[in-house]
Amino acid sequence: MGVMVKEESMPRLVLVVDDCRMTRRLLSMYLWEAGFEVVLAENGLDALEQLGREPCSVVVTDLNMPHMDGVELTRSVKENPFFQDIPVIILTTHGEEEERESGLEAGASVFLSKPITQEALIREIERVLPQECRRMEAPIP
Repeated sequence: MGVMVKEESMPRLVLVVDDCRMTRRLLSMYLWEAGFEVVLAENGLDALEQLGREPCSVVVTDLNMPHMDGVELTRSVKENPFFQDIPVIILTTHGEEEERESGLEAGASVFLSKPITQEALIREIERVLPQECRRMEAPIP
């Protein structure tokens, strides 16, 4: 008896927010290879506009960005009744305890340090992904 992957009812769409184009490209490649759809944003303000257009399942954001940083973005997402259930993962190169605490207090699900491996990123996204967006394995009859 084999195993087939059942199609999920909700999109597995990840919003990647980072002011560095190379980081956006790398993260989107990691996600695409793992079967996710990806939307990109350069900063928190751009991310909020993208969220208004696309029903994202998870937000992965850099901490330090111009215009609106990752903590401010997280706070805005969690304060908006349309977005508040979307998990937010904050990535940073610094990872100081004070920044970590402020990110988690703002409502982030996870706070991770860069550089991050593809495996670690996918593992954390799958962990926080809403149940209706997870891939379900069902036996083939």
